[in-house]
Amino acid sequence: MFGIGPTELAFFLVIVLLAVGPDRLPAFMRTVGKGLRQVRNASREFKDAIGLDDLMREGDPFRAPPIRPPKARPVPVPDKAPPPPPSVEAAKAASVAPPAPATDEPAAEEPTAEADAPTGTKHP
Repeated sequence: MFGIGPTELAFFLVIVLLAVGPDRLPAFMRTVGKGLRQVRNASREFKDAIGLDDLMREGDPFRAPPIRPPKARPVPVPDKAPPPPPSVEAAKAASVAPPAPATDEPAAEEPTAEADAPTGTKHP
């Protein structure tokens, strides 16, 4: 705001209050507001009359039009969760039943826990 900090603005407002007085301050601020509005309107009318904005846009070849990002499209949300990819299902199936070895020899039977258990008779 024109390089004016809050301290300078407060100091300026205190000076205006002392110079104008508290009784005439509302009327003074109304008059200042009307004057600023008239200056802005006159400036806008002048720019429109001579086409200053159009001249500024056309005369500057280095000034590119503003680039606006494309509007975002909504993403459809499915009602159900999608099924897991096939690689996950294949990994689960492979961990449940390991594949049998591909050999021509018959598979040897592994001893069970019952065969290793003592039978009650002692061997010498």
